[in-house]
Amino acid sequence: MTDGPMPRIHTSDEIRDALSTCPLPDIAKLVTESQQALALQQLNDEVDGLSELLKKARDVADVHGGVVIENCAVARDSVVALLSAAFGSVDHLGNGIPSRLVFDVTPRRDGKGYSSVGSSRGTGEFSLHSDSANFPVPHAFVTLACVTFEAGHGGESLLISADSIARDLVESGRQESVRLLGDPIFPFMSGYRSEDEVVRGPVLYRENDRWCVRYRHQLLVEGGQRLGLDEEHVQALADFEATIAKQELLTEFTLLPGDVWVLDNRRWLHGRRAFSTKANRLLKRCKVYGPGQ
Repeated sequence: MTDGPMPRIHTSDEIRDALSTCPLPDIAKLVTESQQALALQQLNDEVDGLSELLKKARDVADVHGGVVIENCAVARDSVVALLSAAFGSVDHLGNGIPSRLVFDVTPRRDGKGYSSVGSSRGTGEFSLHSDSANFPVPHAFVTLACVTFEAGHGGESLLISADSIARDLVESGRQESVRLLGDPIFPFMSGYRSEDEVVRGPVLYRENDRWCVRYRHQLLVEGGQRLGLDEEHVQALADFEATIAKQELLTEFTLLPGDVWVLDNRRWLHGRRAFSTKANRLLKRCKVYGPGQ
């Protein structure tokens, strides 16, 4: 496993304090792209240095596929939404049940206490995946803002890049699998527009001279039960899954309170270690469509 966390940029105490106290629209008035753009411009005008900070964050994310903006004030949903809006249009679809612009990611209770499932609402290990893989057009970015977290109780974030996956497949002699994984025929169980809808798409592909990835195991299993794949594409997917299981390709790091992690959802798979409820883990999540999507 590599120890290569996302690049970090620091928010000054002055910007942090201003974000925590400045007047902002209610989250219900930040639904449309135009509302978000106007409110973000007003916030940039109000908070000295914020515009420059966010431009630096976008530049870093463009190079590295993500960035952590540390020392932020993240308790208010409107702040998290507007910081996310610096990267595109914040979208409510697929962000929790029911869908909302900013979703609190924290363990839910079931009949036996806190849920231990491996998902964003459980404490179990959450397998590597990309968000919105079952959408006709997946979101470009996912933002996770860490509100509270006690270190030492698990919950570390896991990452593997599309670049690393493609490189490992090629170096292990599976160039044909790389080619097949780019075919837009892999069936993702969707439910986006109807309960039984299946959306087809590639798993590993090139876009704007960069490797991109689109994957969620369970959605492919369910989609494959309705729309099967031929043997060569089944084998290519098996090669892909064997590659992402390699621990030496993983990057692991811990989100800390005040961190805003902006991840390019097309260039990385992400997951999470299991954690104890003693971690007191609360994140706020946004999903963002990039310009032109």
